[in-house]
Amino acid sequence: MALDLDKLRARADEAALCFDFDGTLAPIVDDPETAAALPGTPELLARLVERYAAVALISGRPAAFLAAKVDVPGLRFVGLYGMEEIHDGEVSVDPEAESWRDAVAAAARDLAADEAVTSSGAWLEDKGLAVGVHLRRVADPGRWTGPVEAAVQAVAERSGLAIAPGKLVWELRPPVDRHKGHAVRRVAGEVGARVVAMAGDDLGDLHAFEEVERMAAEGTEGLRIAIRSAESPQALLDAADLVVDGPEGLQALMETLA
Repeated sequence: MALDLDKLRARADEAALCFDFDGTLAPIVDDPETAAALPGTPELLARLVERYAAVALISGRPAAFLAAKVDVPGLRFVGLYGMEEIHDGEVSVDPEAESWRDAVAAAARDLAADEAVTSSGAWLEDKGLAVGVHLRRVADPGRWTGPVEAAVQAVAERSGLAIAPGKLVWELRPPVDRHKGHAVRRVAGEVGARVVAMAGDDLGDLHAFEEVERMAAEGTEGLRIAIRSAESPQALLDAADLVVDGPEGLQALMETLA
């Protein structure tokens, strides 16, 4: 049986809380660069940091982006699915992932020159160690999904990079075994947490949900929270212990925990 909120709150001193950013703390917007946490959420995170053993943002965004968007002392920032983390104000990068930086840069150049990408008006998000191709700004994304996906696959085959699909986005990133599940386990392990909760809204969060389930089998109690929207993948909703409606629903849950 999944952990309930009362028990999670009662065991705050041995609990790790992990949150995705886009679609979880921040509403999805057409321009990903303008994404921001809901008003009041940074203050809630600050209250949670004071009470819980660990509170972390675990996102596909770069760690520096997360720190700039949610400036809360004591909050952990784990970016690029665990390939980056901020320590003592400096971004620490996984060495194996770092070795792929030049390949990612070359892939970004190839995508910028691709006819389907340029004709569609897709936005390229350069994350340094990953590059995302977004169709959210495109007027008719359905028309361009096939051609842009084919372009991404072609570049991936040439570069050796891995493809991670999301909501109206494909991301090319190093083919290293790093995902949000590893990040959740690391955050919980470093504080000796015996309770862990993860909140997310997209396919990339499934790895984290799966890791919470594995940790539960090992004796660490867990709670998987899915944030529901019109774009939520059914697989994530099915895997969740608790479903809330949008970042607003999560914010109300955070208020309960705080």
